[in-house]
Amino acid sequence: MALLPQLKPVRILLESLAIYIAIYGIYVLSLNLEVGYLGLPQFGKVMFLTIAGLAVGGIATKLMLAFYQAAVAKAVGVVPLANINDYCTLYQYSVVGVVNSQLAQNPAVGLGFFLLGIVLSMALAAALGILFAYPAIRLREDYLGILLLVSGEFIRVVTSYTTPVACGVYGAVIPDPFPWISGEPRSLLYLVVTLVFLIAAFLVFEALGNSPFGRALRAIRDAETAAAVFGKDIVKFRIRVLAVSSAFGGLAGALLVYYFGYTSLGAFLPIYTFIGWTMLIIGGMGNNAGALAGVAVYYGAITVLDVYKNALQAVLRADPTYLGYLIFGLAIILVLMYRPQGIVPEKPVKTIDFAKIRDSLKRQKS
Repeated sequence: MALLPQLKPVRILLESLAIYIAIYGIYVLSLNLEVGYLGLPQFGKVMFLTIAGLAVGGIATKLMLAFYQAAVAKAVGVVPLANINDYCTLYQYSVVGVVNSQLAQNPAVGLGFFLLGIVLSMALAAALGILFAYPAIRLREDYLGILLLVSGEFIRVVTSYTTPVACGVYGAVIPDPFPWISGEPRSLLYLVVTLVFLIAAFLVFEALGNSPFGRALRAIRDAETAAAVFGKDIVKFRIRVLAVSSAFGGLAGALLVYYFGYTSLGAFLPIYTFIGWTMLIIGGMGNNAGALAGVAVYYGAITVLDVYKNALQAVLRADPTYLGYLIFGLAIILVLMYRPQGIVPEKPVKTIDFAKIRDSLKRQKS
């Protein structure tokens, strides 16, 4: 029993690690559908995290403004808002406490806020993915990769100045959707929630990958011209893939924003796209288990480096803050040179042969 207080920091660290793995697992699974299965040069994946931050932050801002205006109407001495900038710079940090107390008394409202943010994030991200599918029809892979990279940065910069929507550069404070649970159980609850979403996402991507749809994606990836000759509509497949993967990217972004309890749209830098690529390359492309393995390896290593940061600083006599980037940069080079298939190699599609099943059932009946 005396060891329990000493183990508490370890438990908190492991819970946080598991939550990050679950959230970024969804993010990398969605990237794997685009890159690993279809061969699309998705260098703008971070834009869907930005869109999720915009959606959740926008809902949170409107919700908290409604609570604040109600307080203005009822209470004496509450300063009315001159404009949205007043709320974003002066009042949102105090209003969030009042909102959390109200949500604690109305769990259904908090749950509705949580689900609405997720649904809106997925819907907006899917719509954006479909929008970017049309340039994907005409552009070569190298030009498409540059377009997606620039588009992700363009959306980040533009949304950073949308103060009326989600407080722009000031950042939006997000109310706690589960305020009726406090302390240690809340972290455990959010871990369970993120794991449920991860399992659901994994099953969806496994079903897609091991279906005729998944076979068609691999055929397009390996020989686009041959796939088109055999009647595969390349345009429709790209639109569907971008819609599905973008929606799950939005889901990951929404879960991340709710976990932080804060969103600053300018913080979603292009490096988050390439961190996703790093995880996917190390884990293995075209393989959902490999994608999750890459996420676990990356965040496991980052956590170890963070825990032993002070010890490393004493040994290296330098700030080890960016040591992780150096290590994983070398890891990518070594993986591409000596094990390009990643930790978990791509495996043949396990599509169920329904024709054989039907024939077997007919023989049994006869």
